[in-house]
Amino acid sequence: MDRHRVFGVGIRGAGQVARQHAEAIAANPQLRLAAVCSRSRESAERLAREFAGAAKEGPPVSVFAHYPDLLADAAVDIVSECMPNHLHAREAIAAFDAGKHLILEKPVAIDREELALLQDACRRAGTRSVVSFVLRWHPLVATIRGLLARGVIGEPYFSGFDYWHGIKASFPSYEWIRRREFAGGAMITGGCHAADLARHLKGEVAEVAAYSTRARDDFDYPTTVSAAVKFRDGTLGRLSASLDGVSFPYQFNIDLLGTRGAIRDNRLFSTELFPGQKDFSLIPGDTPNSGSVAHHPFKREIDDFVDALLTGAPVLSDVADACRSMEICLAITESAQSGRPVGIAAPEDLPAAVGKGAG
Repeated sequence: MDRHRVFGVGIRGAGQVARQHAEAIAANPQLRLAAVCSRSRESAERLAREFAGAAKEGPPVSVFAHYPDLLADAAVDIVSECMPNHLHAREAIAAFDAGKHLILEKPVAIDREELALLQDACRRAGTRSVVSFVLRWHPLVATIRGLLARGVIGEPYFSGFDYWHGIKASFPSYEWIRRREFAGGAMITGGCHAADLARHLKGEVAEVAAYSTRARDDFDYPTTVSAAVKFRDGTLGRLSASLDGVSFPYQFNIDLLGTRGAIRDNRLFSTELFPGQKDFSLIPGDTPNSGSVAHHPFKREIDDFVDALLTGAPVLSDVADACRSMEICLAITESAQSGRPVGIAAPEDLPAAVGKGAG
């Protein structure tokens, strides 16, 4: 393991998420900001100037107006993809094909055609990837995962996860996120966090049955979606996403009902741990109830990815795994549109990964 190795990172995009990525890059001694590329050269130059002092050893931060130029830059080892949703798959595929490692914002794709093309590119890639399903790095989620592994609530038989984020007109991505062609839909653009956490904490999903509605006119797609879920182990669950709730704070709900207890967000009831317990006990620490990207654990995600690059360890959420979570989101969207349940292929029925990029 070469702890003196420094990877050059090229950030694609210059918005709020890109800035959070830049801060995480500046904080990691194994990374340096090598380049920025945005549709606005002015915003790219501003981001490059802001973090030029943290670029560590090496040449100055390059600024590119065109994405292919960033991909052609030999100083860029890792691409950080922070563009709007509809560009994620296309530009991730280009990064893989250019031989770059990849930090990819969610969602990884907004339709099945994109998803299939990305999965194919991931299988043939010889590079590594991480996807910003940031809840996997949240301390509360890590605690819950540890409690489940210890069996403190027994065997979970019902699992519910809700992403409720009322998108106001002041939201930075408001202009594009309210259009299906750019965002993909409520479950795809935000509810993918709920779908991914369901897999991370409970397991693979076999089938979904969903409904959708809309409580606002400024979006051109249904903004509230709710799905009944059947997991592969036969247990049941609920997944929902709502972009409608501008009258109450952001909420990310976690419900796990088990044979010997329950977890509700940061509250635990366990007859295994606390015989005679009368009410839920508080799990110390923060909850993930913030839609602000400044609250997201990007630094933990990117530090974890660098460790994986240096040691060959698995990545907590790579592109191959994230595509499984997006299968759930697409199935829920299709079920809500058709009014019929939609099945999801088992992992063993999918083509095998052949490259390092899927590891």
